[in-house]
Amino acid sequence: MSYIFKGRLCGYICPECPEPLSGVTVRLYRAAQTNLTALAVASPKDTFAILSDDDVTAKAGRLIAEAKADAQGNFVFELGEAQKYVGEAFDIDVYCGTVPQHPPGPRPLQFSITTLQPQWRQTARDMIAAWEYCVPQRYWCAVRARFDAWTLCGCVTACDTQQPVMGVRVFAYDVDWIQDDPLGNAMTDATGRFRIDYSSSDFKRTPFSPFINLELTGGPDVYFHIEAADGTPLLVEPSSQGRTPGRENVGHCCCVDLCLKEPPRQDLPTIPLFTNVGQYHVDPVNYHDFTVDGLTTAGGYAFTGTLPLIGILPDGQVSTDMEYRFRIAEYDPATAMLGAVMDVDTSMVSATSIGKLQYWSWNSVLSAWEVKSADYWVNNPGATISIPQPAGPALAVSLNKDVGPGGWVRVPRENGLFPGGVGRFIPQGGLINLMTTKLTDESYDLTVPAPGTRAGDSVPAVKKSGAHTFKLFFEARDVGNVALLPGSNALDKIVFSNTHYTYVRHPSWAGSTPTTRGVVSLDILELAAPGAGCGKLNNELHALFTVYHPFMGSARVYFEGNPVLPADLPLAIGGGEAVSPAGGHLFDISALQPCAYILWLEATLNLTSGWGRIADATAWDHIAFCKG
Repeated sequence: MSYIFKGRLCGYICPECPEPLSGVTVRLYRAAQTNLTALAVASPKDTFAILSDDDVTAKAGRLIAEAKADAQGNFVFELGEAQKYVGEAFDIDVYCGTVPQHPPGPRPLQFSITTLQPQWRQTARDMIAAWEYCVPQRYWCAVRARFDAWTLCGCVTACDTQQPVMGVRVFAYDVDWIQDDPLGNAMTDATGRFRIDYSSSDFKRTPFSPFINLELTGGPDVYFHIEAADGTPLLVEPSSQGRTPGRENVGHCCCVDLCLKEPPRQDLPTIPLFTNVGQYHVDPVNYHDFTVDGLTTAGGYAFTGTLPLIGILPDGQVSTDMEYRFRIAEYDPATAMLGAVMDVDTSMVSATSIGKLQYWSWNSVLSAWEVKSADYWVNNPGATISIPQPAGPALAVSLNKDVGPGGWVRVPRENGLFPGGVGRFIPQGGLINLMTTKLTDESYDLTVPAPGTRAGDSVPAVKKSGAHTFKLFFEARDVGNVALLPGSNALDKIVFSNTHYTYVRHPSWAGSTPTTRGVVSLDILELAAPGAGCGKLNNELHALFTVYHPFMGSARVYFEGNPVLPADLPLAIGGGEAVSPAGGHLFDISALQPCAYILWLEATLNLTSGWGRIADATAWDHIAFCKG
């Protein structure tokens, strides 16, 4: 049985500005026996500590396991026999090579958060527990200070209404004795928030730098300028503002509220933009969800099946008629050169919900109007809705946009959100669902030529699949205008894998010939001879196994039955494959009690359909035997 411990970590720069602890290493240690109960119930704010190198060295012998946090600060541990873990309390530490949005520092550090007794929950196969923690501001900023990481977080609002102002650029400066230092700039988001990261070298510069750097006080004295998207000044604070309370000598974490007396108009049309493949962001600057090879950074997954391509669309109130499309090209695996670009046409797009139609519907029972909604689609011909009216026939409204010539899809413009109207289109993120099997779909039969590939055999090279790497282009334009809108962008590399193998599982007895994504085949040498399937084993068992998939994640051979059992055998994956040695892998079963047992082969594939590892990524083969 495994213990699956999932968690998420963040840190507060200030109460309104949390950040995920992306890229940190989470370390679990066996808890010290002294005051274990008290530590397990103590608040993390009372147990937090930045550790010295000697502290880290002293507890190294108690390390259970470590895991890397993803871009959102999520981490997962699978603990069990290999870690000699049976559900007890453990210490949680975090190792930082740097902090988010800051280059690695010369001296990494480790801090201890708490001693935790997970609240384990039984599932069909494992015990599962979850835990989330956000490091308080005073502790997290102390960690950031060790890396010379300085941050300004803030919010820009309209002075009279307190409404957030998005799309304006905030410039931060430090008052200095000879010349003011620019600390950086950032654009406000939809909530009016911005973030500027810098280091001490940015406010200690002088005209004589790098030979003379000087700052009269410990931190910068900050003031701000704000500009509209076109460069028009909206707020120009005098440098003297940097010498006022709250602005003078600010610390590593500083949060400010700024307001504009005359904010710019916020009614510019929303620009279509491709942002995600499922949960994975395509923006390589602010997010790092894809590797340079086109796999996911977290997990190293290739993409399979139908993928939700997600982004931003304007709602029905937009005054401009817009359209968008995707185009795609495959890289040559030998030359890495990009091939011909083709349109993603209707044959490659499955029915996609892109938003809702919100509308007023007449309720004849109550004699009143009601607000309702219905799904709005791309490539779902015939999707319509009938809106009842107080008099006369119901109003028929189409809920579909077809993929037109060239792959173009019209952005819906229904904008009649009033009684008797056709309703208003409200986007909810969908652009298209891309069927990757239309681009690569491979099937291999390992049962021919006879006798075929058996457990213990390597998959023939001609039947091994490679990485199929593509580039995805997103284009948007005003209908009737050849010029593309600024939101047109691309995902430089994404890997698709749609392989299926037909092969023999434990061929010696009661076997089968399945077709699955990868090869997972197991046998026992001593039982493989004709008529030997019911024989008893004594002291030795030679396991024959073959696992293969171009994106094989992990694999193991293990026993089920009356303990004490032989230790699990993790398999070393090379080129997507693991094969038993000639004659099979020897297990010493002399200590097993006379009984029936099952030998299992388990393999997990690194595949995603956009939302983490796919549900059927794990496959098994198994074979029973009797110990004499």
